[in-house]
Amino acid sequence: MMRFANQYVLVVGGTGGIGLEAVKRFIEEGASVAVIGLEAEEQFSEAQRSLLTHPNVIYRKADGTNTSEMDAVAMELEQHFERIDILVHVAGISARRFGDGPLDECSEAGWDQAMNINVKSVYQSNRIALKRMLRQGHGSIVNISSVLGMVGTRAHFTTHAYAASRGAVISLSKSAAVYYAKSNIRINVVCPGLLDTPMSQRAINDPVIREALTEFQPLAPHVGYPSDVVEAILFLASQESKFITGIALPVDGGWSAQ
Repeated sequence: MMRFANQYVLVVGGTGGIGLEAVKRFIEEGASVAVIGLEAEEQFSEAQRSLLTHPNVIYRKADGTNTSEMDAVAMELEQHFERIDILVHVAGISARRFGDGPLDECSEAGWDQAMNINVKSVYQSNRIALKRMLRQGHGSIVNISSVLGMVGTRAHFTTHAYAASRGAVISLSKSAAVYYAKSNIRINVVCPGLLDTPMSQRAINDPVIREALTEFQPLAPHVGYPSDVVEAILFLASQESKFITGIALPVDGGWSAQ
């Protein structure tokens, strides 16, 4: 099924995990894809190279939080892409290594890194895409947040700066969705549970957390996979969801339902 034939897609954070899987699926369904990531091309793995050097893909190394770098990419896309029909923003980090944790223990560096990378980068990519979408009169944006931006936890996932940053993505997206609906632009959010991605290796390799998942994610008491989330991204990006905007869709094995 070629849901995205002749469409132009921008994926921010498309070099691994959810983002790379999304690039793969958009290509398979006929899209031309621009990818922004932090890796230099000489650092690509074989899996990255096979997708990010595909004839229908443009890859540009840029820091999603840097205004000048993002504006430079936007100017280049003006030359290569007729439109930006779809933006998928995946880029984000766990700030635990910078000192994120329970609020009374969270370092200033942990707080600043979480807010800068997880919120400012969304502002940058959405700002760029919306300028194009307003001119062309349509568009669909899918931002990735987390189940931790929707619900609290008593243990195992007490990174409060991360949770605050993911909640900010949801609030920003909902507010913007209402405002830009009149311009035929939809903005939605996908909120994954614990997935097997590079960012989550600490958690998924912790036997205590794996045991706790039988409670956290009762539908599938194990980690989820990027492909689970990408199915939701493609649905919200496509015309199949043309009457949906401003939602935060959990893809979390039942975590947020409890």
